[in-house]
Amino acid sequence: MTTEPGSAVADYLGLELPSKTAPQRARLAALARGLEGSAEPTSLVSYNSTGLVLIIGAEPSALSVVEDIVGRVTCLILATGSASMPESSGSGYTKHSVAGQEVPVLYGMPLQINGYLGSFRVLVQQKNREIELAKAMNLASGGIDIILDLGRNPVIGRERVPPGYFAPAGDSDRLHQALEEIPSLVGQFDKPLYVQYKPDICAHGERGITGCTRCLDVCPAEALSSLVGRIEVDPYLCHGVGSCAAVCPTGAIHYRFPNLGHSLDSLRRIIAAFLDQAETSPSILLYEGEHGGPQLAERIDTLPADIIPWRIEEAGSTGLELWLSAIAYGAQSVLIMTTDETPHSTVSALQSQVRLVSILLDGLELGAERVRLVGLDQLNPISGTANGGSVRVVKPASYGGIDEKRVVLRFATEHLATGLTSDIDHITLPPGSPFGSVQVDAQVCTLCMGCVSVCPAGAIGDDKAKPRLTFVESNCVQCGICEQACPEDAISLVPRLLLDNARRMQHQTLNEEAPFCCIDCGKPFTTQSMITKMEEKLSGHRMFQGDALKTLQRCEDCRVKAMF
Repeated sequence: MTTEPGSAVADYLGLELPSKTAPQRARLAALARGLEGSAEPTSLVSYNSTGLVLIIGAEPSALSVVEDIVGRVTCLILATGSASMPESSGSGYTKHSVAGQEVPVLYGMPLQINGYLGSFRVLVQQKNREIELAKAMNLASGGIDIILDLGRNPVIGRERVPPGYFAPAGDSDRLHQALEEIPSLVGQFDKPLYVQYKPDICAHGERGITGCTRCLDVCPAEALSSLVGRIEVDPYLCHGVGSCAAVCPTGAIHYRFPNLGHSLDSLRRIIAAFLDQAETSPSILLYEGEHGGPQLAERIDTLPADIIPWRIEEAGSTGLELWLSAIAYGAQSVLIMTTDETPHSTVSALQSQVRLVSILLDGLELGAERVRLVGLDQLNPISGTANGGSVRVVKPASYGGIDEKRVVLRFATEHLATGLTSDIDHITLPPGSPFGSVQVDAQVCTLCMGCVSVCPAGAIGDDKAKPRLTFVESNCVQCGICEQACPEDAISLVPRLLLDNARRMQHQTLNEEAPFCCIDCGKPFTTQSMITKMEEKLSGHRMFQGDALKTLQRCEDCRVKAMF
């Protein structure tokens, strides 16, 4: 019989941990400490379904499937592959009696399916016209609740399909599973609002220029879309995979179930409690409960006692801010468990983030292989050495409860950089990293300040007193909008992590010039480089010949006076 803390741990993890040895008991006690405190509640997303099921496929196959679920749900069929619709059907559909229930059959090919459980819209190609299925069949609800697509090539081919959409793609086991689940999808269903969006710190776009697209690139459910320089999140399509939040450089998209601050506090307590009772640093194993949990449970008795399993919502729901913090708290390593069910796009995003954190940890003399993706057969902690040599040991950090990604990254990197033995001042990072600087070619920059007006992170600024371009490196997320906006191609990105936190926070000067003063009134209004550039471009224009070129050297007030 388990103790009360052990029961709480088992309930949360979804598996029973052994407690025969002292290290195993230390692990159990550490996990109990991690479960202290309650997570901040999140909003819910609701689906409403009356059980109206559309079956898409060849008519004989669809009718056969109807026999398995008729009576428990209301069925209708979109029959594909038919040479022509029946002559007797001017409306384009007929009815079949199955087990005493009339089942409407519409003939045509599905062109597009949009929506989710309780609210699907289906566009159908029928002979030489396109029709909306619900209107063609006069459905009172105006939409379809559930779709079973029997096609070998499903209409929706996403890695994570919308809730309520089933596409076995010829797999009999998946078809059986769908037929078991479909009748239960009648009523109201709630799920957490997994991610939230802060448009004010998003670096996706400014003034028609597209910058960061990381979240769009990795979402396996296509729940994100671009809308006027910002990101729109469809909570009904979102499955909470979390890779969008993991790769977001600003924290504009952030995970809410649980939030970052709660996750940090839980891990900090777990690691601190284990360090108090055991002789070794623990490794943290992050796994998702639905698929990873049952697989892990089968081998839990052979899991080394210094590997502490911690359930997360999805494999992709954590990122380098949490992993670096775990190392800062004293973890030996962080292992992220993936399964065959983890979307390929999520695995790819995780691999990219793991490569980045490996470069950071290697540069910080902490060992390049301390964070990695693992399968079930690779559950072993990472040794205390990396690249054949010893690594530094840092005092466990104490920060926590912070729900801002960039702030957590700053705390983590600053703490981990403490005690560096080398004299390097920065770590060079690959393109696409969320840290870095920018270089400005002063020979071609005219200080037009176009980059200032589009920087979404406030990294590039100006000086109201004189023509000067400033930069705060800690704010830069390497979105590239400034680089694209520069009319002179004077800006280039430099991905890196500057290790001196004070320098990262300081205002640096990227370029400055003495102001150019109006030739009539003497008022400063631009720079000499801007005047030179304009004269070069307009010297051949017929309206700027001779003394007319001097118009460019006057301020706007004096230009008006010179005209009259």
